[in-house]
Amino acid sequence: MESIDPMDYAVTFLTGAFAFSAEFQNVGMAIQGAMSVRKGPNKEKKLHWFHAFMLSVVAGFAGGIFNFIWMGKPSGIIANDLAMGSCIIAFALVNILPFDLGFMFFNTFPLSLVIVSSAQLFRSLGLVKFVSTCFMAFKDTPSAYYPIPVFGPIIYGTLLGNMGPLFMKGFEPHIGNGVPWPVQNGLFLTTFYHFYVHDKDGPIGQLLRTYIPVPSFLGLDDATFATAFVSLFMQIMGILQMPEVLGPSFSPFGSLLSPFKDTSTWNVGKGETVYAKKQKEVEASARSLPDSSIEMTPVGTESEVSMKKKKKKKKKTSAAVTSKEKEL
Repeated sequence: MESIDPMDYAVTFLTGAFAFSAEFQNVGMAIQGAMSVRKGPNKEKKLHWFHAFMLSVVAGFAGGIFNFIWMGKPSGIIANDLAMGSCIIAFALVNILPFDLGFMFFNTFPLSLVIVSSAQLFRSLGLVKFVSTCFMAFKDTPSAYYPIPVFGPIIYGTLLGNMGPLFMKGFEPHIGNGVPWPVQNGLFLTTFYHFYVHDKDGPIGQLLRTYIPVPSFLGLDDATFATAFVSLFMQIMGILQMPEVLGPSFSPFGSLLSPFKDTSTWNVGKGETVYAKKQKEVEASARSLPDSSIEMTPVGTESEVSMKKKKKKKKKTSAAVTSKEKEL
């Protein structure tokens, strides 16, 4: 009887090399997207179902929908039936089942843990794929300063995890309160994977493989080890950032950068930056105004209040002119 090696099972899971891996990842990602909308914008269940559904699709698969376009490839939601099918099933389970059974079921800690693991596996393998795709596209045209293209694959892989927040929140809100976690996570993991796997001749890749010789001990190739590392890191962070554990504001990089950076900006949602303070001032001033004095108009047009004031001034000046004419 053969002995079971736990390491083999771990590597198989972390690299997604098991049966129904794609289904496990897509369904988990779709459920997480539907749950995030159900807990956030649609927590009162007042959104139109189509609005809520589209938000759920973007929350779950924004990276695959939009990031392919940067490389001139078809959007993932068009090329992959499994993604849209998973979105439809997940939305129905979370929002349509009677008595909110689906929402309550997926909101339990054990199921939340499974969903987080599934979604993180989807994200980690997607990050690896996008970095490799970008590298393969430009590997024959590196700059004169390094043997491989450096910034393109790193930026492309980092953008993948930030498409959802950028489209759901907007550019300024996403980056206005410090370095968001998806940026921290993306820069760290894409940089590691890119140099460890693709940099065969450059000093950075050789240094990494020299001081992290793990593949030789485990009998793995560089790409498999790096993929497993990226996936393991994201699995651990996904669990630690659950509300029941350390919360979404937790970041392991703040203390490492404390000699050089203000660590409060690396704790997502905790730092009171200039942008965050400005937003609070705008919201406070809007609340202090009476409803009748606020008129939402497009940029560059005049509000109804200012128009009324101008009309009153015109009436006064015209009345003054007519009175003078009568005197004459």
